[in-house]
Amino acid sequence: MTRSLARLVIALLLAGCPAPDAGAGPPTIRWGADACDRCQMIINEERHAAAYVTVDGEARRFDDIGCLLARPGETGERPAAVWLRGEDGAWVAGEAATLVRAPDVVTPMGSGLVAFADPARARAFAAERGGEVVALAGLWP
Repeated sequence: MTRSLARLVIALLLAGCPAPDAGAGPPTIRWGADACDRCQMIINEERHAAAYVTVDGEARRFDDIGCLLARPGETGERPAAVWLRGEDGAWVAGEAATLVRAPDVVTPMGSGLVAFADPARARAFAAERGGEVVALAGLWP
């Protein structure tokens, strides 16, 4: 009887703790309400937002791709999945994104980084704005 009760208690406890699922998509951001997990600015500009989920299942939200890139080096966190808000307004998985750094692009924290789902659009934007195409992997500290 006590063994059955113990199993039931364990099953109920586990059911109440959802497993982290880094592949499920970006964490929800409440625009104009949630603060950046690095600089604490309110995340207002959807087109520059970024997010990741750590290997421990912790969601992190950012107002600028530059904040996303800096946080792991400052905290030692290891992102398991990364999402960037593309210039078209849709989320792009970090490994599928093409980034452009352009000096005249104004972003919340001044990184000048813009994400694109389409590499051809990224190259055209870089050429038009005097920017450079950069890989996310090459920007991590």
